[in-house]
Amino acid sequence: MADVVLGRAGSPVLVDLNVCAKTGRRTSDRVERRGSTMPAWVTLLLLFTVVGFLLAGAMTSRSYRVTLPLEHAVHDRWRRNRRLAWAVSLVGAGAFVWAESGGTAADGLWGGVGLALFLAGLVGGTVNSTMNNVGFRMTRQDDLVLTRAHDNFARAVAAATVEAMPPADRMDQRRPG
Repeated sequence: MADVVLGRAGSPVLVDLNVCAKTGRRTSDRVERRGSTMPAWVTLLLLFTVVGFLLAGAMTSRSYRVTLPLEHAVHDRWRRNRRLAWAVSLVGAGAFVWAESGGTAADGLWGGVGLALFLAGLVGGTVNSTMNNVGFRMTRQDDLVLTRAHDNFARAVAAATVEAMPPADRMDQRRPG
């Protein structure tokens, strides 16, 4: 999987290519993604202080709105699996809370089942995002980077952003005096 610089964070970006960002196959489908991102160093503040993390995150985050080529089948699979992961996690959390508040002999079993379901939803959602979705991050120079993109998409973006230079014999050789 490749990382692709799309433009400046905080400005809308339209990727007008016919290569799916996740599968690398030709597509005419477009998906708009919205969200916000912050520099990676802000996450390190969680090791020291939650309040500092929240303040730095609020001050350095940039919103993004990106329209990119993404097959609807891939996007729909990600959304469906995301809903499933949330449901499994919520059922697990509910079973755990129910088991801890009850007074029956099977509370330990239901607590373990609830905790296992919660963790399964958490792991399943993480795997789903990695396999079926693209991500966004921001560099120190405020560039918006698309992560987990297909190599064919990265090559198509690189080829589209390179401008052809005129041949050397046609360039003006005069220098200002």
